[in-house]
Amino acid sequence: MNELHKGHFVKIGNDIGVIVFLEGEKNTPTEHVGIWFGETNEQGNPKYRTVPRDYCKKINSIESYH
Repeated sequence: MNELHKGHFVKIGNDIGVIVFLEGEKNTPTEHVGIWFGETNEQGNPKYRTVPRDYCKKINSIESYH
């Protein structure tokens, strides 16, 4: 099983997101994680989605830019 933690970038299908909640936090179901895909609601607040943790592939190589 993937060792996943808050802040990890993950790939789910063709999408990339960041883990923001682990199971049991903010109503995240068992064996799921909360993923932010960069979406916001009408007020500009971040929206996240819960995804089964087995669907998440941790991204180990990330880059920074300025």
